[in-house]
Amino acid sequence: MFKNYFKSALRNLKQNFIYTTINILGLSIALAVSFIIILFVVNELSYNNCHQHKDKVYRVNSYLNDFKMYEAKTPFVMASVLKEDIPQVENSINTRKLRNFKIKLKDDFVSVENPIGTSSEVFDIFTLPLIKGNNNGKLLEDNQAICLSEFLAKKIFSRTDIIGEQIIITIGKAEKFFNVVAVYKDLPKNSTFNADCLINGIHTLPFINAIYRSDNADTDWYQRAWMTWIKLSAGSKVEQFNSQLKNIRNKYIAEDAPISFHLQNLSDIYLSSIVVNKSGITGNWKTIKIFIAIAMLIILVAVINYIILSTSVSSGRSKEIGIRKTFGAENKQVKFQFLLEAVFLSIIVLPIAVLLMTLSISQAEKLFQTQLPIINENIIYYIFIYLLLTILIGLISGLYTSVGLSRMNVIKVLKSGNFKSKSKNYFRTSLIIFQLVIFCFFVTSALVIQTQYHYALKKNPGFTNKNILLVNFNDLKHYAPFLNEVRANSNVISASGAKEGLPMHGTMSFSTTHQKNKEDNVIVEAMAIDFQFLETMGIKLHKGRYLSAEFGSDRKKSCIINETAVKALGIDEPIGCKLGNHHVVGVVKDFYPNSFRSEIPPLLIFISDKYLKQVVIKYKEGSLDDLLVALKESWNKLETNQEFNSVMIEDVITDLYSDEKNNFTIVSIIALFTMLISSLGLFGLTLFLIRGKTKEIGIKKILGCSERGIVLSFIRINVIHVFIASIISIPLTIYVMNKWLSNYAEKKEIEWWFFALTFLIANIVVITTIFFHSYKAARLNPVKSLKYE
Repeated sequence: MFKNYFKSALRNLKQNFIYTTINILGLSIALAVSFIIILFVVNELSYNNCHQHKDKVYRVNSYLNDFKMYEAKTPFVMASVLKEDIPQVENSINTRKLRNFKIKLKDDFVSVENPIGTSSEVFDIFTLPLIKGNNNGKLLEDNQAICLSEFLAKKIFSRTDIIGEQIIITIGKAEKFFNVVAVYKDLPKNSTFNADCLINGIHTLPFINAIYRSDNADTDWYQRAWMTWIKLSAGSKVEQFNSQLKNIRNKYIAEDAPISFHLQNLSDIYLSSIVVNKSGITGNWKTIKIFIAIAMLIILVAVINYIILSTSVSSGRSKEIGIRKTFGAENKQVKFQFLLEAVFLSIIVLPIAVLLMTLSISQAEKLFQTQLPIINENIIYYIFIYLLLTILIGLISGLYTSVGLSRMNVIKVLKSGNFKSKSKNYFRTSLIIFQLVIFCFFVTSALVIQTQYHYALKKNPGFTNKNILLVNFNDLKHYAPFLNEVRANSNVISASGAKEGLPMHGTMSFSTTHQKNKEDNVIVEAMAIDFQFLETMGIKLHKGRYLSAEFGSDRKKSCIINETAVKALGIDEPIGCKLGNHHVVGVVKDFYPNSFRSEIPPLLIFISDKYLKQVVIKYKEGSLDDLLVALKESWNKLETNQEFNSVMIEDVITDLYSDEKNNFTIVSIIALFTMLISSLGLFGLTLFLIRGKTKEIGIKKILGCSERGIVLSFIRINVIHVFIASIISIPLTIYVMNKWLSNYAEKKEIEWWFFALTFLIANIVVITTIFFHSYKAARLNPVKSLKYE
């Protein structure tokens, strides 16, 4: 029986070759895009599945009460204290990435991307299978021991049997000899914990001590620079453990300390850390939902295509169905036949879609700005979901056709030879309009996003946003000599320094008391700068004066605030007002320190010689090339291990809004795919309708109708469809895009011409699609048209 069904399905596909080809193309594109999105979603959802004990492993997060903010950083000492004080803790470690870490490779030192300082128990918490070496629980006990990933071992030695080999490493400027004690398998891409090599965590202390100018980072509870990981014993309850963390805080810090500690399971870290600062690589549930919605819409368009073409072609098969039912075929058998044909077609499409996906992955990675690796552990999930989705699309596509055709009246069909229904035509028209609504929505959305992107790039943020160069550096002792060299350059208008130049990516916030209502606290964002920074960045003064080296107290006791801070803190007369240890000497006009995505925060700007990380240079227009040559020469005189690293402020701003540019590209491509799939369906439908009206067209021409009139008759009805779809798409687009624009403090309004341009684009696409067939039909000899069967 199944053999006969398959033969019938194959025969039908051959007889309707053109429509079958159109359906295959549409479904292939839709499935290929969906497969790429599924690859992305499965990888996102499977983060940290590679770790055997993920359900028992937790990260300790800090909650800063004053800032109402979670942070993934904890004190160095916390790991050892938790192990000693809480019996449920089986293993505990702290981890930190090492700075300026290089391994000697032949005659050169090569930077390592992810060197981690930790302890031996890391192998008991995370799943790190050893290729060489023996996990005796003491692998990193020796301060000069190092464990290498398989990738790094092969990069240095071209092999993995290297136990006992010695390598030279620089951490900062100090050269040290390390002995290889183990080689472990590379961690999968979907692991939040990643390490190219592991050494004893004691090597992370000097850098922190240098930053905070201390010598007790290993015992200081206020220096939070490490991630603390623990593995709990079976049966441990997180709620009880969190109360024990409170006791730890009370014992080692203070009962009223404005900080608390909380556990976060390893399984939750990747997708549930959007509110946790310094969490490392994180995903976003919102992004996953958006991509799933996009995949569903594209599949829906392809399914609608199938239904439109199937219902059109089905009228030519009505006599076949009538004869089959006359000879005893039941409704369920006819229904099964059409379902099988749809599933059979979708299975034919599967390998084509997989091929298209494989060819498109590299471009999709650029588009999504993320890696899309095929992870071995996830292959079974990919295959299962791909097969399930393919069969489901076949079933959904064939469901309407199979139900409609199986219910046909046999007598009417055999009398007329055709099965035509006004309701079927209305339904098909509704589907065409629905496709056009989706297309119009994506086109208008792309226009809104592009306009907002260009608006953000061009709008004045309140500071100079061109002809500014930012130079990064780590070693503070080189700051003053380099700045003097910069200021001496004839191409430099002015130069200064800051913890982070504008626009800023990070924050340095603190809580202060409202000046009038003492019970209220206000979160204020701090900016650490050097003298002349505000003048270099073109930030305008509203009241008072700039910070200046001519005033001795400005270095330690003076600050400047912005207009928003004056309002937020309830200050009547800001000049001379005391905030913390600083007296306000000036108020600057409001500017956007971060991006237009966030409101202007209350700002306190102070002089610092401790946190400076960037030199900010305002240069003469057209002098950048000569300036860069001179700056590199000056940099090389400093004898620093850090390479010269500079960036133009224009590039920083462009990168700041890269998400908007990426969103525009994604939405535009989705609109293109929607247009392509819809056009294929419209092309096939027009071909079918014109074939069915060949005699009618011949009669019209004999009665005097012009070729132009015949073409316009086909175009007119489709323009009406576009008009209806455009009108329907307007409220949907306004609602969705207003939700998206609500993320911006400064935004461009949705204008009428967006919808007018969308209407024009949709008409061009539709008219171009149907013009060829309608024009060809209009030029047929009416004698031949009347003979057409």
